[in-house]
Amino acid sequence: MQDIARTLQRRNRVFKSLHKPLTYLGVERTLFFFICVAAVGTFNLFNSLLAGVLVFLGGYAFGSWVTNTDPAFLRILGRSEKFKLRYDAHKQSVPRVEVR
Repeated sequence: MQDIARTLQRRNRVFKSLHKPLTYLGVERTLFFFICVAAVGTFNLFNSLLAGVLVFLGGYAFGSWVTNTDPAFLRILGRSEKFKLRYDAHKQSVPRVEVR
């Protein structure tokens, strides 16, 4: 009887620092690095400081929005190319699904 009571009252400690995404200025690290490289590339390509700053500010706004919405979104989107589609709404046949 006591084991059931202990199981119901069990608490697990959760450390917020383990589950927070690692960010620079509020943007996920890899995305921030990509934004900086794109801004420097734009600066070198167009030879314009204004173009580089605009690309950085636009990328920073997008990165901040993505990080605040769902930090794992870009990781999921990046890995989705590896997997085949299981369902296509345009096809009229029933897809073959294998359950293991």
